[in-house]
Amino acid sequence: MRRGSGRIEGEGFKVSVDLDLDGTGKADLSSGSAFLDHMLNSMAKTGRLDIELRLEGRCLFWAGDVGRALGLALDNCLKDRSGIRRYGHAEVPMDEALADVALDFSGRPYLVMKGAFGGDRIADLETGQIEELLEGLVDRARMTLNLRFDGGNDHHQAESIFKALGLALREAVARDEGGIPSTKGTL
Repeated sequence: MRRGSGRIEGEGFKVSVDLDLDGTGKADLSSGSAFLDHMLNSMAKTGRLDIELRLEGRCLFWAGDVGRALGLALDNCLKDRSGIRRYGHAEVPMDEALADVALDFSGRPYLVMKGAFGGDRIADLETGQIEELLEGLVDRARMTLNLRFDGGNDHHQAESIFKALGLALREAVARDEGGIPSTKGTL
């Protein structure tokens, strides 16, 4: 079993995440945003990740803290990254929307996000919070994430992003008996 936890605490808030990479897609989520919970559930289902996530309290950069806690849990699951494929890619359509995600558990956090939402909010979530969450995720998971998305409906764009991310994660963390997937011998 490849399980890990991530905890982020600050003045007036705490985020805790428990993650199982060898799960079935079960998600028990309480991020403070019903829409974000829906997106993380989509990621868990497509990635076959079991995720328990709790946010208590709230701070200005709460979505980034949720991403950081999730990234820490992912990093703790992977340890030295031995025995994984390392790279993942997925392209997911949702009606008129399309997201293309490529990621690398390189040990070097970097986010490239190309695309734009049409509005400032999707239900109870500010669209800018999606990028904040992804920045926190890549930082603490120590991964490179390249994301391109397009479409006419913000909900569909966001959902295609999180589903593609789930599929790319599943591919990248798939078991591979080749040791540490690096020519340098370390990630």
